Amino acid sequence: DKDNYIQYYDLAMGTNGGLRPLLAENGSILADNTLSALVYDEADSRRKALHQFNQYVKNDSRVEQAVMTVREGITVISRV
Repeated sequence: DKDNYIQYYDLAMGTNGGLRPLLAENGSILADNTLSALVYDEADSRRKALHQFNQYVKNDSRVEQAVMTVREGITVISRV
């Protein structure tokens, strides 16, 4: 469900409508298949969704992230 990665991220971080974050203060998010944007065809909506998610996380100053190059990529996202 790559089209909703950003919405899931917002729910975890508590940025969606002022809701309480689902992610604990010292918690981490593992996002799967984050390197797949590099292998999907340009017309594939998953490619665009994953690219947007990766940029969204990269631009969030509340977190640090690291990408593990395991299979299609796993991004580990932790609060700063």
